[in-house]
Amino acid sequence: MRFLVLLGCFLLANLLFSACSADDETVSPEAVNSYLFGQLWLNSYEAKSDETPTYRPDNYTWVEQPVRYNMPFEGGDGFRFEKDGTLLYIAPGIGPGPTQHQGVWSQNDDKTIFYVHLNDNSRPDFQVQIVSATSDLLRARYLR
Repeated sequence: MRFLVLLGCFLLANLLFSACSADDETVSPEAVNSYLFGQLWLNSYEAKSDETPTYRPDNYTWVEQPVRYNMPFEGGDGFRFEKDGTLLYIAPGIGPGPTQHQGVWSQNDDKTIFYVHLNDNSRPDFQVQIVSATSDLLRARYLR
């Protein structure tokens, strides 16, 4: 009987701890407004494939170069959201490097998901979810 109780406690603790992860952070609308707008954010490829992608400001100065994961040969992605509802989207390119696309955005009610439409229709509309934001690190993922 004691074994079953201990096993049950172990399984319950394992379930509770496995439900939490560093990627489950929530970001406040104030942090999004403070750090996201007017800044060009480029994918730094610091995140492993099972982690939320990391973005750094385009003028970020590295103290030490990080390990890079899954960095495409064609160049990376990035974006700059402006408060007026416009954006610049940087997409991996073919050949000489990334390509730039102008677009527009709108937000959902909790202000962490951005609906994006590119003016040149170079890709279908998509969503960007801001997971966390500081002055020098943004965690964001594409939802579709």
